[in-house]
Amino acid sequence: MPYKKLVRSWFLNLYVHKLPRFRGKWRLLSPFAALLDGAPVRSSYGDVRLGFDVRDRTHLLGVSGKYGKRVAGEVESLQPGDCFIDVGANCGIFTLFAAERVGPDGLVVAFEPCFTTFAKLVRNIGLNAFANVLPFNMAVAALTRPDLLDSSAKGHSGRFSIVAEPIEAGERIMSLSIADFPGLLKLIGDRPIMVKIDVEGFEYAALQGLEPILALPQTRGAVVEIDDRNLIRYGADAKAVFGLLERHGFAQTNRGENSVHFDAVFHRRNAPLRPPAAPAAARRPRSSAPVPASLMRTPRWTYLSRIAAAMLVLTGGWFVVGKGLVADSRRAEESFIQEALQSHQVAEMRAQLRRSPPTVYNAGEVGSSARIALPILPRGWHITEVQLFPSDSGPSMQMTITNGISRPISLFAVRDDHVAPVQPAVLTRAGKTVAYWQEGDLAYALISKKELPAELDRLAEDIADNISS
Repeated sequence: MPYKKLVRSWFLNLYVHKLPRFRGKWRLLSPFAALLDGAPVRSSYGDVRLGFDVRDRTHLLGVSGKYGKRVAGEVESLQPGDCFIDVGANCGIFTLFAAERVGPDGLVVAFEPCFTTFAKLVRNIGLNAFANVLPFNMAVAALTRPDLLDSSAKGHSGRFSIVAEPIEAGERIMSLSIADFPGLLKLIGDRPIMVKIDVEGFEYAALQGLEPILALPQTRGAVVEIDDRNLIRYGADAKAVFGLLERHGFAQTNRGENSVHFDAVFHRRNAPLRPPAAPAAARRPRSSAPVPASLMRTPRWTYLSRIAAAMLVLTGGWFVVGKGLVADSRRAEESFIQEALQSHQVAEMRAQLRRSPPTVYNAGEVGSSARIALPILPRGWHITEVQLFPSDSGPSMQMTITNGISRPISLFAVRDDHVAPVQPAVLTRAGKTVAYWQEGDLAYALISKKELPAELDRLAEDIADNISS
């Protein structure tokens, strides 16, 4: 992690977790939103980190531990090797907590339809280096079809919802019925399954889409948000939700809930008892070195010491971080390489799950919206997959390129200067070869299998000489 970002994260964790709660605590950080955006902060759920977003109340609830105690309790009960399905994953508050709990032999499947929020989810998966999460930029519904997502609830991404009528602030999304995706059941295998659904009134349709999973005897439970004010917008109510789950053999375990808005917990009837879950620290599935203890844990200071440290952050710390420190170029280069490798990992997972033939994209059209000039590929090479990711420097882009003969190669591009050499350099990392270079204020990286360094170096040289304007 670049030194500037490391210090920023350290100050932020002091403020968030050591300063006692008071009215307006988050508003004091609002003027520094641009500086703080994406800085790693420890979540109150599990030993995981989130890229900070002071503009999003849903994220702040996750950081402060006020987002769904019942969901957190069910995630806490997960055991190594389990499967957790998160429908309405948002930025990954419970996805990451579950990934930590189920360990490297477990699986977390996360569905988030909003592209901007999905990008944060992917960023947070990479931030924690989890290798057991499959993220999908989709909703779950009774039918596989295009839908419309209302994203007008600025400042509270957890309130985005699917709508039927045209709206001013919305985006086209894809809804998926698991009946049309039998490959997912094969990926889950015989793992015990827990489901969480929080989709602002669309819960009944999501349950209909999940029926192939609910029918599996290994599906042990579900946590479903219940709010009749939202459910009625989709022609459903709490009774319909309860009835569907009861037909699949589930019984509500927190009966007597009287509030208008609550999380209903369901467990399969007569399911065998399981031994207590092992401590999470013993099964953390990370593919990189752990975060320094100085970032994740700070001493148990007195009340006054905590306030003094946090106020120091507000009065002078941000100025020092933003103006007085120069990021080490080597650390910036390492951060760029890690982002490229993480985007490649996500692309590999998507390729394994694809069931339809890949699309061929026009490179110039792909890069225009992100202000990233894409290369003129050598003759015979073309783009078959495109994904946008957030990064320290703004939007980044991952493309899968192929010539139809060699193994597909990942091409990563981001608008960031001074993070790579002008002439392509080649290294091997985590079983992959990375060839990377700088072209003006744009940095590029090619990623492929470890045994192809010479071929990748030649391809990088060809591409570096043909960057489009």
